Amino acid sequence: MKAFKLILLVMAGALMVFGLSTSALAFHDGGVAHCDGCHTMHNSADGVEVGPGGGDLTIGSDPTSTCLNCHNGSGSYHINSTDGSNFTGGGDFYWLSKTFTWTAHGSPQASEGDNHGHNVVAVDYGLTADTTLTQAPGGTYNAAALSCTSCHDPHGKKVGAGAIEVSGSYGADPTARQTGNYRLLGDDGYDAGSSVQFTSEVPIATAPSLFAGGESDSNHVDYGQNMSEWCANCHGSFSGAGKHPSGNAAELSDDDIYINYNTYVRTGDMTGNQATAYLALVPFERGSSDPTALIPATTVGPDGNSNVMCLSCHRAHASAFENATRWDMTTEFPATDSHPAAGDGGVTGDDILNSYYGRDMVAQFGAFQRSLCNKCHAQD
Repeated sequence: MKAFKLILLVMAGALMVFGLSTSALAFHDGGVAHCDGCHTMHNSADGVEVGPGGGDLTIGSDPTSTCLNCHNGSGSYHINSTDGSNFTGGGDFYWLSKTFTWTAHGSPQASEGDNHGHNVVAVDYGLTADTTLTQAPGGTYNAAALSCTSCHDPHGKKVGAGAIEVSGSYGADPTARQTGNYRLLGDDGYDAGSSVQFTSEVPIATAPSLFAGGESDSNHVDYGQNMSEWCANCHGSFSGAGKHPSGNAAELSDDDIYINYNTYVRTGDMTGNQATAYLALVPFERGSSDPTALIPATTVGPDGNSNVMCLSCHRAHASAFENATRWDMTTEFPATDSHPAAGDGGVTGDDILNSYYGRDMVAQFGAFQRSLCNKCHAQD
C-alpha cells in the first residue's frame, strides 16, 4: 500500500505540472518540490523495491532517469518522445537516438544521433553518453557526466532569494512574489558537477504556460537577455573574437540586422513588417531584464535593442539536425534538401515533418528557400 501511495505522489506531482494553470501550486513551483517526488529514503516500502535507486537516494538510477520519471513521453513539459513530436522550445531528446544516412555525389553521408544535441545520460531510458566527444565543445565539462542537473537546479535555488513562491518561467511579477529562475536553470555559483561552477546569472525569458499545439510563431518562448552569457558557463570559448557575435552586446542594430529580420519573409521576398515578423525558427532576445514585458504570444519582430543569442540558431536539448541547430545548416535548400529526408536510412514515422516542428517548409517558404541565416543577413 505504501509503495502504491508513493507512486501516486509522483504521478500527482506530474499531473499538477501538466494540468493546472501557472497560478496553481505545481510540482516544482519554481523551487524545491516535495522530497519524495524524486527521492526514496530506503528504496523500498513494505519491503517492496520502488525504484532502481540512484545516487542521492533518487528514484531513478541517475539524475536524468529521475527527471524522466515525469518528463518522458509526448506532450507539454515532456522532453523525450518516441517519435519527435515534442514541439517545445528546448527540443526533443528523441533525436539523440536517430542517425540518418544517405548517399550524395556517390559518397555515403550521415547525420549522427550523437551530434543532434546534449547527450544526457539516463540509464533507465536508454540514453547514453556521447561516443564522439569527451567534453563540452568550447569547455571542459565531462561528457560522460552530462545530465539534466548539469543545467537545471532540481532544488531551484536562486542567488539572494528566500523562499520561492512561483516559477520564473511565465512572466510573474518579481516585485509581487518571490520568483524562481527561468526553467529552474542553475544560477551564479551553481555546482553543475564535473568541477564546473557557474559564474553567470540565469537568462531572462518567458514561456507559454502550455505549448498547446507546439511551438509556433505566435506561441513560443519570448527571450529577454543573458542566454548566451549563461551558455558560456560550459561553452566559454565559443564566444569572443573569431566567433559569430552572440550575447547581450550583439545588438541587431549593427549593420541594420533588425531591419533585415523584419522585412525578410522568404528567399526573394522582402515585403515583411515588424508587427508580424517573428519567426520561431530564428528567435532573438529583446534586450529586456523584465520578464513581465515578454509576451509568448507576440508576433512582433526585433528592434535596435534586440540581440542574437546561442538559441537563435540552436535548440537547448536536441534537434533533428547536426549540432542541435533549428534548421539544417548543411544544405543550400533546407526546405527540400534537409536530412532527415524521404529515402534516408533511419527515417521512421513522421521524422521528416517533425524535424521542422510540423511546418510544411515548401508551403511556407518555397522549394528554393535558402538557409534561414538569411532571416538576419539577407544574402539570398
